[in-house]
Amino acid sequence: MRVILDNNVWSYVGIEGSKAELESLAHSRRLSVRTPPATLLEALRTKNAEKRDRVIDAMTSRHWVRLRTEVDVACEEFVAEARRIRPQWVRQLPLPGRPAALREFWMRGIWRQAARDSAPLAARQPRLTDTVEDHVFGNLKKNSLSMRESDWDRSNLAKVTYTATDGAPDSYLEGWQRGIPVAGWRVEGRDVFRHALGRHDLMTWAGHDTTFGDWIVPYLHVDSVLRDREDFTRFWLADAEEARMPRNWLSWVSGVALLEHKVTKSTGRDNQLACYLPDCDVFLSEDRRLVLALKRVKDTAPIPLPEIRWVDIEASGSRAVDVIAAALE
Repeated sequence: MRVILDNNVWSYVGIEGSKAELESLAHSRRLSVRTPPATLLEALRTKNAEKRDRVIDAMTSRHWVRLRTEVDVACEEFVAEARRIRPQWVRQLPLPGRPAALREFWMRGIWRQAARDSAPLAARQPRLTDTVEDHVFGNLKKNSLSMRESDWDRSNLAKVTYTATDGAPDSYLEGWQRGIPVAGWRVEGRDVFRHALGRHDLMTWAGHDTTFGDWIVPYLHVDSVLRDREDFTRFWLADAEEARMPRNWLSWVSGVALLEHKVTKSTGRDNQLACYLPDCDVFLSEDRRLVLALKRVKDTAPIPLPEIRWVDIEASGSRAVDVIAAALE
C-alpha cells in the first residue's frame, strides 16, 4: 500500500519521536511511505528549530520513497502530449543534463541537506516563497469571493467552465473565441504555461524564474511552441486529452475545491499536495477542510485517485503511529 501523510501528521510523528515505530509499521504492513518535496518545504517553514529538526528527521528515513516535484510531472505531461499531437515542437535529440540534475537535487540532495543541517535551508525558504505566497493568497481571496458571489453549478467540479467575455483583449485570447465556454483546467494550463515560457529571454532566461523552462527546454523547441499563439491555444483548449494530463487537471480542480472553504495562507501549499494523489493509495490528513476538498476532487477525477482519510491524532489521545495504523485498516 502506498501512503502519503500530510504535514500535520508528520508533525506528530516527529515531535513524539515515533519515527522508528512508523518504520516498523511500514515494514510489517508492507507500506510504501511516500514523501513529496512539498512536505519538506512546508517543514522547513517551522520556526522552532528543535521541532523542525524532529519533523525533518521523521521525514528523512531511508525507508521512505522520495517523489518528484509537481512541476516536473506537470511538465512531463505537457511534453508527452506535445510528442503525441505537436511533433513539430519536439527536439529530435533531447538536450542533456538539466532535468537529471534537478531530479537528483529534489529527490535526494535537498533531503540530505535538510537532514544534515536544516537551518540554512530554513533561512532561505521565506526569502524565496513569502512574496509569491502573499501574491497568491491575495488572488485566492479575490477568487474565492468572486466564486461565492457567482451563479455556478457546484455539483460537479469537472463541469466548471470559463467563458471569454466581450471585454477580454485579443492579446489574451489568441485563438479563444469570445462566448465559447472551455473547461477550467484547460484555460488554467494554457495561461500558466504561456506565462512561464513566454516571458523569458529564450537564449539566456536571465533574471527570471526558470522552473518550467528547466523541465521543458531540453525536450521541446520553445520558440516553435510559442511561434503560433493561436495553435498553442488550440493545443490546450481543444486538442490535449484530459486523461493524459491528470496532474494539470488536479492542480486546477483542487484549487477550485479549496476555494469553497475558508482561504488561508496555507491554501496554496495544500493545492500542491493534490498533485501527488496519483502517487498513493491512501492520503492521511488532520486538516478536515483539505480532506473534504480532495474528496470532492476524487468524485470528478478523470483517473482513479486514492482513499482520502481524515485522522484526529490530538483528540484520540493515542500515539500518532497507532492512529495511522488504525486509519490504514
